[in-house]
Amino acid sequence: MRKIYQNSYAVSFLLYFIVNGKASVSVDCRSATLFMFELNGTDEHSFMTLKKHGMKLDIYPQKTGSHKLQVFAKPYKSSEGVYNHVLEYVIECKSVDKATRFPKALSQPVGPSWFTELQGFLRPSHRDPIIHTNDGRCSVTFTLGKDISILAELHPDNSSATEVIRQRHIMQIHHGNQIELKIHLPHAGNFVLKIYAKKKSDPGNYTYIFNYLITCLNTEVKWPAFPQYYSNWAEGYEILEPLSGLLPANRNIQFKLKIHGIAKVLVLADDTYTLTQNRGYWEGTCNTSGCREVFVTVQENANRKVYTQLLKYEVETQ
Repeated sequence: MRKIYQNSYAVSFLLYFIVNGKASVSVDCRSATLFMFELNGTDEHSFMTLKKHGMKLDIYPQKTGSHKLQVFAKPYKSSEGVYNHVLEYVIECKSVDKATRFPKALSQPVGPSWFTELQGFLRPSHRDPIIHTNDGRCSVTFTLGKDISILAELHPDNSSATEVIRQRHIMQIHHGNQIELKIHLPHAGNFVLKIYAKKKSDPGNYTYIFNYLITCLNTEVKWPAFPQYYSNWAEGYEILEPLSGLLPANRNIQFKLKIHGIAKVLVLADDTYTLTQNRGYWEGTCNTSGCREVFVTVQENANRKVYTQLLKYEVETQ
């Protein structure tokens, strides 16, 4: 069902219709507009996406009977922060789609849009708000149109996320003004990829921008976290291998890292291993015998024997 409204938000519409598990509402407008909604007082069990001139809302009531849907809107350039009540529906639900459920961490609207472009996220590799992955791996790229710093978090389906799941199953890779978010899911299910941003020069907190829904049905998926980063890990650095933060015991492990502006790279295991430069990359091997942790350290100045930790890997127990 579609409704078109003009510049006035004073009029509400009361409509009744039958839902067979799902109902869709599409609203068209003439200018860039932000929307909110409430289904029985919350934004759960629903999926809203912004369009260039409006929005689309899919709702999945989890109980039969009557449901109240309210839609609110405001012009993007409005100086007031108040959303105006523009539409109201009473929905009579005869059947429930139990198969479609969304993580509690999902925020509305979902996916990239004209709004996220205005925040500096240009040319997204995934324009659809839902990312499907069969093997538990996926990546999202953007061209950053502003001088911004990015924070990304992964939230699992209907459960509290540990810090390891939230942040260490996502790797940021920068190539100039392009950023790639490489994701390895810890298990099957639905996940929310939340993206925050702030100006690099701003010492303040990150501001939430938008999120994706990531789905994986393959129950055999179980990717370990990426290695732990320390504060000296800089934009432009990149890990080609090993990507897993959990290394096998008693093995020779190949390292290939892109780290610029430093004099020397050491890998510390039970012994110390020096990586060598080869066509812009630092490469070499280390053996994981006799150790529980592996560290990557760098010497920034050849005239000063001071080493800084960049990465930490864990080693599987035997």
